[in-house]
Amino acid sequence: MCIRDRCRRVLSVDDNDYNQMVLGRTLQKLNLEVVKRYNGEEALKLLQNISEAGLSSCGNEDCSIFNLIITDLHMPLMNGLDLIRCVRQQSGFFARVPIILLSASDEKEQVEEGYK
Repeated sequence: MCIRDRCRRVLSVDDNDYNQMVLGRTLQKLNLEVVKRYNGEEALKLLQNISEAGLSSCGNEDCSIFNLIITDLHMPLMNGLDLIRCVRQQSGFFARVPIILLSASDEKEQVEEGYK
């Protein structure tokens, strides 16, 4: 298990400030650092910059700068499903990071798309 501080980070992607606050406080109570982005484009740019800089991992096979990505489904510029697709298409570490898709949507087709 990695002991570096950066190994306890969660990337939270949501355009709603209130949702970001609630999720952030909850994760901080679990001693996790939360990095916030407000749409899929911002999140993807951050991940690409980290990968290009060679910082996606601390060197430990089981460690990543982000241990988890939590994303909303509905956001401007790039929604959560498109973000997931882009992250999974990347080679390297972020392609394997667990992603949780959150939604208040009752649109069954969209929610099920997140499982693919």
